[in-house]
Amino acid sequence: MRGDEDVAIGARAFDLLDLLITCRDRVVARDEIMAAVWPDTVVGENNLNVQIANLRRVLGAGTIVTVPGRGLRFALEVSSANPLALELPDRPSVVVLPFDDLGGDPTLSWLVDGFVEEITTELSRFRDLFVVARNSAFAYRNMPRDLRVISRELGVRYAVEGSVRAAAERVRVTAQLIDAHTGGHVWAEVFDRDLVGHFDTQARVARAIVTCLAPQIDRAEAERIRTAAPQDLTAHGLALRGWSVVSAGDMAYEPAPRDKAAELARQALDLDPTSGLAWRVLAWVAWWNVYHATTHSVADTLAGGISAATNAIAADATDHHARRLRALLHFMNQNAEAGLPELRQAHEMNPNCAVTLAWLGLYEGFHGDAERGVSLAEAALRRSPRDPSRGSLLAALGFAQFAVRNYDAAAQAAEAALAEAAGSATPLILAAIAWVGAGRVDRAEAAFKKVEQIAPALVNARLSGRWLSSNPDYLARADMFFRIAAGLAPPDAADALR
Repeated sequence: MRGDEDVAIGARAFDLLDLLITCRDRVVARDEIMAAVWPDTVVGENNLNVQIANLRRVLGAGTIVTVPGRGLRFALEVSSANPLALELPDRPSVVVLPFDDLGGDPTLSWLVDGFVEEITTELSRFRDLFVVARNSAFAYRNMPRDLRVISRELGVRYAVEGSVRAAAERVRVTAQLIDAHTGGHVWAEVFDRDLVGHFDTQARVARAIVTCLAPQIDRAEAERIRTAAPQDLTAHGLALRGWSVVSAGDMAYEPAPRDKAAELARQALDLDPTSGLAWRVLAWVAWWNVYHATTHSVADTLAGGISAATNAIAADATDHHARRLRALLHFMNQNAEAGLPELRQAHEMNPNCAVTLAWLGLYEGFHGDAERGVSLAEAALRRSPRDPSRGSLLAALGFAQFAVRNYDAAAQAAEAALAEAAGSATPLILAAIAWVGAGRVDRAEAAFKKVEQIAPALVNARLSGRWLSSNPDYLARADMFFRIAAGLAPPDAADALR
């Protein structure tokens, strides 16, 4: 702009001007300029001279100073009183910046950009995230980074940075998540892998990073919106708050968190009836209300939940969360024929979601490939070892192990889940049946007494024969083992079923 007049310049001239302004406190070498303005392109230096001439013609001859033997420097004063800034999207936004190459084998330096591209692509599978395209992120290669400036220029809240050190047989990738608005450090992890098959290694490491990274963005975003006034939130913001509430309290027996989440979702739908996220919240609320027996009508709640999940899918057919929830509601409705294919589809849509992978492991154990179920649930924990939903992941693993009669492992998973979610009913239900299977009726009885105090309606539902699965073998064992834990059947009644 010159006053109110638009001044047209070419894209390369704009990139050059942007670079020189960003680095105005120093002389920028010509090689650095060529790498930043013409990335991954072989061009003659005359191209740079042409763009310098274009800028000098528009802005004045003294705008860009040539320092002989060193490079170029921007010479005008820069006012940042009204910087151009993009508004943040209505969902969590993230950019994966170029990673640093820490050396090692120079013939493997090309791996660095490959990791960034893979991570960007895999993050894009999470439909709740706004992910900046690779080309925009790579504009910040080889230049000083002020994350607050990048946040304004790209319209993102979070930035992923990292480094790669590659040798002939091993590669180490570090990644960290930064709140670009505040500069606050959110998460960091180091990934060491064997370098066997470069492209396969890139894909595996990228998936591992993304599986760990996405829940950390969710957790940081949930904490941020928790303090925002509801009247300041958009429909998506209200729905996002509802999702964080129901996710944080997913294994809680008391219905208060679910009631709050449903209220927020309905407020969002009042503003935007097509909000897929709000419909998804209602589906998740319905599932947990049926699970915990905190509903007056199981049939009506299941029907409403399936309808809500269907509306969420109609709003976004690629929403793997909504697919997973509709699958889980079908299972709860004793319709494994509809549930298992849809749950598999949810995993195929986003293989980086640890929660979906854990549920797939559980239901493969009940209704599909039982042996594969345990390995899938274990993979969910390996991929996201610090997942905020770790208690749920451990419980899913335990039920998958129960399905294949590995009772000791199921009991240990239950204890580990309790350590993550103390006082939750779900791990106690698992502990009660698993300890009977393992021959420790005393520990089963202790678990039953605790869960009876915490979740009496859930206990009554299980004693009446309503479980997560319609698998007859699982039902027979779970029902009898739970009755033994309750003191309603003799311990030797388990002998024929173990």
